[in-house]
Amino acid sequence: MKILQIGLGSMGKRRIRNLQYLGFRDVVAFDIREDRRQEAVDLYGISVICAFEEVQWDSISHVIISTPPDQHVEYALIALKLDKHVFIEASVVDDGYDRLKQLAATTKALLAPSCTMRFDPLNIKLKQWIDDQRIGKLVFSQHHFGFYLPKWHPYESIQDFYVSKRHTGGAREIVPFDLVYLSWLLGAPNSIKATKFMSGVLDADIDDIYALTYSTDHCQLVQMSIDVVSHVPYRTTRIIGGKGNVELDTVKGTLSLYDSDNGTWEHHTRTGLAETKSTEEMYVREMDCFIRATQGEGYFPYTIEEDHKILGYLYAAESADNTGSVEVLV
Repeated sequence: MKILQIGLGSMGKRRIRNLQYLGFRDVVAFDIREDRRQEAVDLYGISVICAFEEVQWDSISHVIISTPPDQHVEYALIALKLDKHVFIEASVVDDGYDRLKQLAATTKALLAPSCTMRFDPLNIKLKQWIDDQRIGKLVFSQHHFGFYLPKWHPYESIQDFYVSKRHTGGAREIVPFDLVYLSWLLGAPNSIKATKFMSGVLDADIDDIYALTYSTDHCQLVQMSIDVVSHVPYRTTRIIGGKGNVELDTVKGTLSLYDSDNGTWEHHTRTGLAETKSTEEMYVREMDCFIRATQGEGYFPYTIEEDHKILGYLYAAESADNTGSVEVLV
């Protein structure tokens, strides 16, 4: 098995660390930037290629695409046409998704879109609680992500980072990223109201705050707020149920359940629930799942069809903001 890593930014380097943690050493990487290629050689001792045309496809079995989101489909189509197993990072642009879905349906190779937060042990435990109805019927949930955009990559200007571009803006990207696991936990949106705007805090022409309100078949009301202007990082989810409450903080790594029947709290930490010794556990578990699925050991729990639907919720939210109406989803 030989793996081609496309893109050597922060996520590309992380995927190499994940693979090496899992024992996979035969990795070759490509990035258009020479400094990133050299950094990957220095840090991880891998082979790199200077031009995409240099890829020796006959020896490649798996491709991991960690480029800016608007380049995912381009590389994925090339790899899938050659029957290579493909993993793509979280997307915010669905241009070409119809072609990607059609091709994925005709090949034996696996196309796996990232769903990293579903592999967080805190979210796995929370999903178990919800499925077991530990807090009864889900009534109301409030989710907040906040993280100051210049702190995402403090080593470079946001002007050199795709999150400062309107089509792939930071707040816009996090909406589907968090909906991937919120929809898994709480159910998919049935109708959406939304507001988005540019605060003026950042030196970037992007909407840096999104606020969504929606209902699902399993939760009566969900409020979701995404901002990339908060100097203090947040990713918190509170769920109110008929028999109790849940409080999740994935930044602090804590999860708590209040059981109203006996008036007690149950507390967990990510470290306490971890199955590996890696500090990047959710990423390691995701990559392990992808590799195993390509070898016939289990399955990858998230499909390109599901990913396309999630992106549809983002576009519905933006349409709701533009029209000032409620977007009803089929």
